[in-house]
Amino acid sequence: GKALFSGKGGCATCHRVTGTGPLTAPDLSDIGALRTPAALQRSLLEPARAMLPINRPVTIGTTAGKPVRGRRTNEDTFSVQLVNDAGELTTVVKSDIKSMDAGKTSPMPSVAKVLSTDEVADLVAYLLSLRGVQ
Repeated sequence: GKALFSGKGGCATCHRVTGTGPLTAPDLSDIGALRTPAALQRSLLEPARAMLPINRPVTIGTTAGKPVRGRRTNEDTFSVQLVNDAGELTTVVKSDIKSMDAGKTSPMPSVAKVLSTDEVADLVAYLLSLRGVQ
């Protein structure tokens, strides 16, 4: 499963695990403690269907006219923080936001055409083993 995550599955090109990897997609270091096997399999095969609202790609229109795109990593009373595809963190002050639209589709591709059924099962088993710092 770990070899599929890093190789054929292509997961490690976007996801981070225990401090290794990019920040462009959610950190999966503790995903095994958070999701069921069925939920993980659904996320791998139908990413848009299983996408949590916090993981939706966001486009912010600013009062300066410059769009900011990325994955929302945090939001508080005064600001929104996004990480873009290059892994750069951007903070936008809410008073500078003209519009904010969350995407409906996931940038994550399905592994259905890349991995066999057995390989998907192995990848799910690996993801279930990720339980954060213990």
